[in-house]
Amino acid sequence: MCGIAGFWWHKEPTPGILQRMAHWIRHRGPDEDGFFVDGPVGLANRRLSIIDLEHGRQPIFNEDRSVVVVYNGEIYNTPELRTDLLQKGHRFSTHTDTEVLAHLYEEQGPDFVSRLRGMFAFALYDREKRELLLARDPFGIKPLVYSELPSGVAFASELRALLALPEFPRDPDPEAIALYTAFNYIPAPYTIWKAARRLPPGHLLRIREGKIVEIRHYGDLGTNSWQRDVQEAVEVLTHTLQESVKAHLLSDVPVGVFLSGGLDSSLVCALAQRAAEQPLRTFTVTFPEWPVYNEAHYARQVAAHLGTLHEEIPVTSHAAQQALEEIVTHLDEPFADSSLVNVAIISKMARRYVKVVLSGDGGDELFAGYNKYQGLRLAQKLQSTPLGWLLQSIVRFPWPEQRGSYLGERIRQVRKLARLLSPDAFERYYRATLATDPQLFDRLLHLDSSSDHLPQEILWQTWQDAQTRGFTDVNQWLWSDAHFVLPYDMLHKVDTASMRYSLEVRVPFVDKEVARRVFSFPGDWKLRGLERKWILKRVASRYLPKEILERPKGGFGIPIGEWMREELKALFQDYLSPEALKGSVWNIEEVSRLWEEHLHRRRDRYWELWNIFVFEVWRQRWGVEF
Repeated sequence: MCGIAGFWWHKEPTPGILQRMAHWIRHRGPDEDGFFVDGPVGLANRRLSIIDLEHGRQPIFNEDRSVVVVYNGEIYNTPELRTDLLQKGHRFSTHTDTEVLAHLYEEQGPDFVSRLRGMFAFALYDREKRELLLARDPFGIKPLVYSELPSGVAFASELRALLALPEFPRDPDPEAIALYTAFNYIPAPYTIWKAARRLPPGHLLRIREGKIVEIRHYGDLGTNSWQRDVQEAVEVLTHTLQESVKAHLLSDVPVGVFLSGGLDSSLVCALAQRAAEQPLRTFTVTFPEWPVYNEAHYARQVAAHLGTLHEEIPVTSHAAQQALEEIVTHLDEPFADSSLVNVAIISKMARRYVKVVLSGDGGDELFAGYNKYQGLRLAQKLQSTPLGWLLQSIVRFPWPEQRGSYLGERIRQVRKLARLLSPDAFERYYRATLATDPQLFDRLLHLDSSSDHLPQEILWQTWQDAQTRGFTDVNQWLWSDAHFVLPYDMLHKVDTASMRYSLEVRVPFVDKEVARRVFSFPGDWKLRGLERKWILKRVASRYLPKEILERPKGGFGIPIGEWMREELKALFQDYLSPEALKGSVWNIEEVSRLWEEHLHRRRDRYWELWNIFVFEVWRQRWGVEF
């Protein structure tokens, strides 16, 4: 795992600028750095050494040094690609997957990206054709941003490296802010800066003479095409998952597993342990001070069943709060999925033991694991019934919604379901995907109203893509989530939190062969009635105890909403007070009202306040004024 950066200027680069860009992403690769400059073209790499520890320093070249590559990620079909290239006469000087990119490009040109199986973002410079290629994996597991400036084109793994450029204009993008408040994250192609764009997953970008000449999509992740029975589907899915997990173990350093005791991480762990030559190390965090959030006994049960070397890492309130502050102040653009803090905690702890871990991320989006999908199915059935009309009437009453109380949680669930009751299928999906109430944020934000419909418009593009492929109902929800929520929320969260602590997280569910297989199955095999992950449970039953398969879906939770009122009240007040909000985008009176409601427990405003808090930490960290 690494970080990359570079540029193609219309002039000679400023001395030291490439080094400064690399310095800003040092956390992604603390082991070593590497640089390449050829006139106006510069490439940089920060390396976390995992494959070929001795000879893998980047940039990497082909035989005659006419092709040069800097790269972030892992290519899991490297052994097969390497064998094929050797048979065709290519000579390798390292055992890295990076070098495979250079030789495969020689064979196939830019279309070679469609043969890669893995997570990646890379820059490849063809010195003879004078062309620079940037590409990102089909799911967007690894990040890549770029900026087209008067002086040329620059790119990097993270936005902070672009901010090292003296000519980069720090003008926030109002449209990105509208997207952030709607979803809690900013989807491609937007970033928080007007001058920077995010390369969408599965896209390739070509640069010549300091100008972008093409951005295009490559590859495909499948269609709804399965024609055989469910038992054969279970067999094929089992084999595909086995093969994916085994490929994800490719490493020259020990590999561990994040083990929560839930279905996804437990199945990944079971398949990994079967493929490993010795017991794997597994990690879970425990919360001695908050028994209600502690599900470590499930992980302990799975670890004992599989025979792993299990580490239970106790986390105190102080350590968790420290991780919260570290990760939020680390952000180079607003990102308000609060489970970022949870991933930061376990990444920080696991990095003491290993450099690489596997996780179960992606299982929910591919196999219908979220409550969201049950809600969409119920709304589909209730939207035109008397019960549906009754629910909509009930939620208009200002019921208390205290988080943590039984009544408050039930009211919250009923409100969520009632919001989905629309006769239009896309409108139901859109409401289920929104993180916040758009009417509330209209009152909270001082923004150009031209951005009001942007969240709906950008999500419609993904929904329509699923529709043109013949997907309906469950598969349409899953396809849309796999191409929107998964890359811009879940995978961005994992990359940001883990790389803050120089840990590589691999996600075997988020594999193009797995996705092609899963999307070929009927949607009802994933959500059977209201039973989530139906077909995945059929696979998992071969490896895991019945209690794990039947346990209620949990979550890796920490009480941030309570900390706002108690231990971290002063911290939040520093960013949410009227004085602190001067010069920002928020309606100060509305924010103060939410803060008072939350503090005095009149209504739980954790979600909205966290969104505002993260934005304000980012704004003050980077000195942004509106």
